[in-house]
Amino acid sequence: MMFDKIITLSLNPAADITCYVNSFGIGEDYEVQNELYDAAGKAVDVSRVLRSYEIPNTALIIAGQENSRRYFERLKDENVQTRVIYTNGRIRENTSIVTPDGTVTRLIRRGPLLYQRTIDELETVLSEEIKPATLVVVAGAMPEGITDEIFCEICMFIQEAGGTLALDTRTATLKIIEKLKPWVIKPNYEELCTLVGRPLNGIAEIREAIHQIAALGVKHVLASLGAEGMIYTNGEVTYKVDVPELSEIKSTIGAGDAALAGFIIAHDYKYDIKRSIQFAAAFGTASCLVEGTNPPRRISVAMINNQVTVSEI
Repeated sequence: MMFDKIITLSLNPAADITCYVNSFGIGEDYEVQNELYDAAGKAVDVSRVLRSYEIPNTALIIAGQENSRRYFERLKDENVQTRVIYTNGRIRENTSIVTPDGTVTRLIRRGPLLYQRTIDELETVLSEEIKPATLVVVAGAMPEGITDEIFCEICMFIQEAGGTLALDTRTATLKIIEKLKPWVIKPNYEELCTLVGRPLNGIAEIREAIHQIAALGVKHVLASLGAEGMIYTNGEVTYKVDVPELSEIKSTIGAGDAALAGFIIAHDYKYDIKRSIQFAAAFGTASCLVEGTNPPRRISVAMINNQVTVSEI
């Protein structure tokens, strides 16, 4: 299936603020030596990576109005096309405190509570935006007010409007996945263990888990394993993807989002599945070479792509 339009849906966007300090402890004052501000959240990160490769897309965002100005100025700077539904409250802010030895301490704030009127407005906007052959990427943490039932209702509305689902959220349980049968799902290792309800020790058990998910009707299951690469299945063929070791890692936040975006870009380029998951792994790995949650550099993606190996298992 080829897509004529791509929408990323962010129900709970985040401003990622990275503060670099010389040292950090409890009960002391520390001067921030440098600071980065990224307009982020998993779905928005996918939009940013797609845009960096000139893949047209619209980031549909529900945003708390109080602190939204800087957030959307940053997206405008990156030429990310947005459609925004404003609500009361603030966009959540994730603050990472980074010391010279690479230790990261994260402070996670909550986003706004969503009420039914906002969900109703969202469905109106979705009905306007979604056309046949539209891919809708639903990713990230769900805000307060979005129950599993409401999440499933939103996703089913997307499908009834003609959209195809790509999911990357902890909210997607096996029961929900079986009902929705998304085009692609991209859990990381921890999310995969949570999803199937058991610890997964070794590639054989991970392989079994992704086949369990594929059997529910998911067309592509792409599990990211950090430095161990990826494992993929479409229920018929299964691949293990190995990535090169990096000499320096600047940030792993957003690596999974970059991998999902890489998979979508490869699909847009009409790559075969083996080449697509190689490309996805290259994106995820290359994103670790940039500060904050910025999209990976093209030259890094190209260099790493040449070092990624894909083997059928």
